[in-house]
Amino acid sequence: MRTPFLYRLTRVMVRIALAVYFRRIESAGAQNVAATGPMIMASNHPQSVTDALVLGLCSGRTLHYLAHSGLFRTKWKAWFLRHSGVIPVYRRHEVEDAADRNVPMFAACYRLMERGGAISIFPEGTSAEERRVRRLKTGAARIALESEQKNSWKLGVLMVPVGLNFESRRRIRSRVLASFGKPIIVAEYRQAYHDDPVATVKRLTSDLQQAIRRRVISIESSELEELARDLEIVYKGELMDREGTAIPGGSKFKRDQLVSREMLRALDYFYEYHPEVIWRMGTLLKSYRRKLDRFHLKDEMLRQEKGPTAIRETARFAARGAIGLPFALYGALWNFLPYKVTGWIAGRQSKDVTKIHLRQLLWGAFVYPLYYAPLVYAAYRLIGLVGAAVFAMTLPPTGIFARAYTRHMVRRRRMLRFAYLELQNRYFVQKLRQQRERLIEELDDAMEEYLQARGQDATGASPPLEADPGS
Repeated sequence: MRTPFLYRLTRVMVRIALAVYFRRIESAGAQNVAATGPMIMASNHPQSVTDALVLGLCSGRTLHYLAHSGLFRTKWKAWFLRHSGVIPVYRRHEVEDAADRNVPMFAACYRLMERGGAISIFPEGTSAEERRVRRLKTGAARIALESEQKNSWKLGVLMVPVGLNFESRRRIRSRVLASFGKPIIVAEYRQAYHDDPVATVKRLTSDLQQAIRRRVISIESSELEELARDLEIVYKGELMDREGTAIPGGSKFKRDQLVSREMLRALDYFYEYHPEVIWRMGTLLKSYRRKLDRFHLKDEMLRQEKGPTAIRETARFAARGAIGLPFALYGALWNFLPYKVTGWIAGRQSKDVTKIHLRQLLWGAFVYPLYYAPLVYAAYRLIGLVGAAVFAMTLPPTGIFARAYTRHMVRRRRMLRFAYLELQNRYFVQKLRQQRERLIEELDDAMEEYLQARGQDATGASPPLEADPGS
């Protein structure tokens, strides 16, 4: 199929913007996305329009998005979206005659499937803050099944489940993982659809929901949210740093996401079958976290049997501070104001945390060039064209460095403070380490019990983790 010109142009701009805004965008299971042929890509929806931008970048295909009709209210937006291949969807709770208005939407989707196109849809309907896959709407399954039925089940429509995982819901220069699952072959539902269309639509929707859920960090019970956060802070770091733990996935961020997914599945398991384990883990974690918070400590400081010496941490802090400080000050000098203005405007406009990334992206693309322009012009008048060009090229990278340097030095300062605390109160730190060791032993036992319940091998000093499905 021919890719719309505006889509090609926008994709180039989006690629540049996302490369600056996010530290890294990774994908897993990209081989599950067919290069050609009719396909429906169905994903969870954690970050509003940003989800569509990430999918368009990672999928490798031209995607025709289904978007709610509210985005088409102004003429210029409607023109831009339609010429970029976006198809409007009307929601029942927003429009009385939504069913009638959606007839052209379904017709457009059928035509795309017949022409071998690819549709991207977020079947949850709307973005939400909670970390779980909500009940899916049936639209994606209806489009897939009806497209096949209208063409005697010869199209070969595939449904690809996708899990989008953002390292942070607010922070710039964080990481994103787009995880593509094994495609669902729609033609395999042919006989069931012939026998009972309504039940088959529900069954395919349920299968799709389970496939998406396996690829995201999902907490099925909101009651477990606080426990899940504590568990990720303490136990995930332990597993990631422990020698001998089998964690597939390749990059550190992929392994990080895999560990989080598996731990939260374990929580769901114990919540359903052994709630007493949940109570015991929660009690131990709360007691440990209270002591950490009381002395402003981080769990990572206590993972080693012996912490850093005060002399070594002081030398390390001074050396890294001296080397990086000039570059960080330079970057902060020229980037602090637009960084703060962008964050302030985005925060004022986005009370909904699911839209923070989008607002920061859009306002950053406006504020930074507007701020940089007079600076570069002034440099041109003072030091000439070449000097101004060099100055302009230093602005974004040194700004990024300044932010990374600040975060690193904050961490080093915490380690320095911990080293002096251990020097002055070694007995307390040792007792806290012992408490942590008992806690980790309890968590190891629980994880081993969970893995055994799932029929996996749990032998060895540390439990193995499940490979990323479909990658």
